[in-house]
Amino acid sequence: MRTERNALVIAHRGVTGVDMVENTVKAFERAVALDADFIETDVRRTADGQLICFHEGKLDGTAVKKRSYKSLQKDARGIGWELPLLKDVLLLCKGNLKLDIEIKTKGLEEQVVDVVEATGMSQEVLITSFHDTVLKKIKQMNPEILTGLLLGRRLLQQRFRLHAYIQDFFPEARLKDINADAVCPHYHLLRFGFVKRMKRLNLPVYVWTVNEKWRMEKVLYKGANGLITDDIVEAMEVVKGTRR
Repeated sequence: MRTERNALVIAHRGVTGVDMVENTVKAFERAVALDADFIETDVRRTADGQLICFHEGKLDGTAVKKRSYKSLQKDARGIGWELPLLKDVLLLCKGNLKLDIEIKTKGLEEQVVDVVEATGMSQEVLITSFHDTVLKKIKQMNPEILTGLLLGRRLLQQRFRLHAYIQDFFPEARLKDINADAVCPHYHLLRFGFVKRMKRLNLPVYVWTVNEKWRMEKVLYKGANGLITDDIVEAMEVVKGTRR
């Protein structure tokens, strides 16, 4: 029986390691075995219209959107891993844990919702994106599906843009406009009362990507509701420790 926790542990692209490739069925199965609360995965569409769980925009130097699923799968198998379809990952999660689906590009909303609904997972997913319009469209299509706005991508880019930073640091108007159910900031945004402001909107805060033990403890101390992490084992221990 699952023990009550103070925060959610969200397996970033499954559970990866020396012997495990991210965004693969094996990585997701390990997250299930370790009793994570959520799996986080990225979704892109191939040239022949298949929704795949894949982070990068290219594989072997060619854009994913310009290649067929069969071609991509052949290359993936050539280096020892399987490229999963979103449908298969949803079915893997069904009855086990929830799925955080990050939509990487605009234009996938309708197809993603169709697959979620067809697998009976409408109440078991959180759809996230850096694109406000994507999440707004998801909500209009199916208000039952939870959505979360990702924030802080520009913090990792070399060119700092003050206007973009302010939009991410003060996202209240954006969140209300798209009717988001959660907010997913980069940990660098957790300053000057950010979490408290989100709590006033009654929105849970799921923070990415938190891998170091000391940072996990700091993020939880600030009131975060979930850790999006590559280190599930460490996160489980830290989250359980917050109860003592």
